[in-house]
Amino acid sequence: MKKTLIALTLATLPVAAMAEVVLYGQIKAGYEASSSKVASGDRSPYTNGIADFGSRIGFKGSEDLGNGLKAIWQVESKTSIAGTDSGWSSRDSFIGLEGGFGKVRAGHLSNQMNSNMDTPDAWEYSNEALGLAKYTRTSQRYAGVRYDSPDFAGFNFNVLFSPRDNNAAEEGGVRAGATHAKYGFGLNYENSGFFAKYGFDFLKNSAGYNLDGQVHRLEGGYDANNLFVALGYQNAKNTSTYASTAVSNYVALHNADPANANDQIKYSAKDAINFRGQEVALTAGYHFGNVFPKISYAHGWNVKTTDGEKISVGNTKYDQIVLGADYDFSKRTTAMVSAGWLSEGLGEGNGKAKTTALGVGMKHKF
Repeated sequence: MKKTLIALTLATLPVAAMAEVVLYGQIKAGYEASSSKVASGDRSPYTNGIADFGSRIGFKGSEDLGNGLKAIWQVESKTSIAGTDSGWSSRDSFIGLEGGFGKVRAGHLSNQMNSNMDTPDAWEYSNEALGLAKYTRTSQRYAGVRYDSPDFAGFNFNVLFSPRDNNAAEEGGVRAGATHAKYGFGLNYENSGFFAKYGFDFLKNSAGYNLDGQVHRLEGGYDANNLFVALGYQNAKNTSTYASTAVSNYVALHNADPANANDQIKYSAKDAINFRGQEVALTAGYHFGNVFPKISYAHGWNVKTTDGEKISVGNTKYDQIVLGADYDFSKRTTAMVSAGWLSEGLGEGNGKAKTTALGVGMKHKF
């Protein structure tokens, strides 16, 4: 009898030790098909297959340290059921402290745009024509430290710092020896279903050619009483998402070879080229019981230089429409169907690519 009691006691020890550990995640995937037509060419045959929509698994926990202070931690990883993701802690993973002052964390952390500002992108997808991937491409994670404030009458803010040596992979070329530190700031407000959000990133030498990058994103909308409306505006300067196309086309306009690194460095350094892109996104939907039909529109203007000639880098704009619906089987399980159309410029003299896509899938949260 004593041995049985001892065995039962020992068996409960690991459970007690892990009582604060929470296992959570999402499994979401489906079938996608798409076809594209470039400039005056023929439309390509439809490509199709099973696609993962961003499945993930995570472990998180906390320990009460007394006086209202807690130690917090999290390890979250991508887990593609299509077999395309690998790597531990590939999503937000950190250790930190939380209390009445807010929380401070160190690790692999989302910027404001990634953690709080993808509201207009209310879609699950892999193919960028089936969601607002272009609008959200400045949503990033950095190795650094982040502070999140408590709520003040519906307001809260956060700041993020990523040191230069955590971005060492960007060292090289004309940027060798330059700092690549990243700084982020976010401000959020929510009251009675109305919300407003602002995100800012300052990226030292982010886009190459010794230029600092900036991202400004502003979102607002309403999410209550079955109605959902979200509007977003983004203004990005010298970010890698714009630079590769913009630099090549600007150099080409100067009758240089866009594939020649020396020409790119020459004209970029000489003219202090600064590239700016702007885009807007709007999504609206309405809940009819378990059914949530929705539609999105996004537009990006031609990338422009902001110094010197202030020219427009032609044929770099895009237009996009996505429509579809979700059906909630329960609070945890949802089925999705969507159709998308994306027209995007490929740069000077390269025409446009027009893509149509269809997708259907399921999502389960645990």
